[in-house]
Formats: sequence, C-alpha cells, structure tokens
Amino acid sequence: MKAGTRVRIKGLVSASHHNGKTGTITGTSAPAEGRVGVKLDDDARVLAIKIGNLEILASQSNSTGSSDSRSTAPSSASCASTSSTSMPKERTLRRDNALLREFDGSPDPNVLALYYHYADRAFDCFNAAEYNTQMMRYYDHGLSVRLVIPRRIGSSESNLYFLVGLQHADTDKNTLCEVAFNCGRSFAGISMLVKRRCFACSRPRSAVCKSCLCACFCSEACENSDVGKDHRKLCGLIDTSSIVTEDECVQLL
Repeated sequence: MKAGTRVRIKGLVSASHHNGKTGTITGTSAPAEGRVGVKLDDDARVLAIKIGNLEILASQSNSTGSSDSRSTAPSSASCASTSSTSMPKERTLRRDNALLREFDGSPDPNVLALYYHYADRAFDCFNAAEYNTQMMRYYDHGLSVRLVIPRRIGSSESNLYFLVGLQHADTDKNTLCEVAFNCGRSFAGISMLVKRRCFACSRPRSAVCKSCLCACFCSEACENSDVGKDHRKLCGLIDTSSIVTEDECVQLL
C-alpha cells in the first residue's frame, strides 16, 4: 500500500478496540513483519498494522460513493488459467462478502479452493485434484508460492482457511489480485483461498502439510490416496523458506 492510501483497520485480536478505525498510510513501518504505519483519524497516533488487517476505503478508488471496498489495478499477463487472453488495461477490485459467504457455506468437495479466472473475469472453484493440477501449471509458467497466511470466515473453528499467493519471477507480470483483495490482503500475483479440509476425505480442520504449507491431510491413509500422491509432485517444487507466513488468523466476516 502506498503512502496516502485511506484505510480501515479490521481483524485485530489483541488490540480489537482499534477495529473499525480509519486512517491514512504513512509508509512502511516494519517491512520484515509486513506492517505499515497508519495515522489514525481520531487521535493522530501512528500505529504499525499488518497489511492483512487493513482494507482500502471505497472513497480511495471509487468516486460513485458505493459502500464496497474497491481498488483499481493495472493489467497483467499472469492469469488463473494458462490462457493467453489479455486482461483489460485497468480493472476494479471489489470486495464481495456474499461471495465469501457462499464459498464458506458449501460443503461440496468441488468447492475447495476459490480463485479468479481472468479470461472469464469471474470467480470459480477447484476441487483437490484440480487445485494440484493448476498449481503445477503455475510452476511450469514461472510462478511460485510466496505467501501462505491463515484466514477465517465466521466464528466457527471449522471455518478455517489459508490464502495461498503465487508470484511470477518477472515482477512486471504481477498485479493486484481479486481473491487476496477479498481476503483483506494487498498482494500482487495470483492467489487462492483454500479450505482447511482434508484434500482426500474433506474432514474439517485437517493438518496442513508441513513440507509445503499448501495442502491438508487428516491421516496417513489420506496422504497415500490418489490425491495425496499427486500432491507429492507439487510438494517437491515448493520452497517454504521463501514463503511469507503469519501466525494471526484474520477473520473476514
């Protein structure tokens, strides 16, 4: 986020009294921790807030006065599919809470990972096998995982997620992405919101694969399933030492 950006604080746990307050980005405060300085409107204090706990105010990029949080981003050659379809020169990112609720409310194993299809300009979902295949394609096209952070929708402990962010080695091909924006994170690249469910049997709150941080399995039997075997190919490509992670789980809704 650039200095001067108007934002609202959300999702803080230990300092929840600041949630809902608005302010202005003053600059990077603690880059190693992914924090920026936010000058509050009410008392002019400057707080160091994680980017994931900030949302861009609608007035920052939307002159129509809509209550949705939006941001305009330049085009990019990277996309959710490997299609060569070009993106528009400018596009508007819109926070869609109804989309997140619908995604959260579906127990269908085919609704495991939420992504944005640039060619169709629409959100869609992968099942576990499709997610593995698409992640392999990303790596084949020069993208790699750079971000894995926890997210939650609602108050239930079973509604746990992780946001996976990938970036291209050529930084000019990375642009602000829709899914990360809807998850309260400013991220340039491609991202998917993945349910923390077993990729084989869909059991909630399954353990995250420690070797890659990008998949979940609840048992050794599930790890040895067809989906688990396919995942091992991807797992070997992911370098966790280059992945940014966070301990705090931001609640989206």
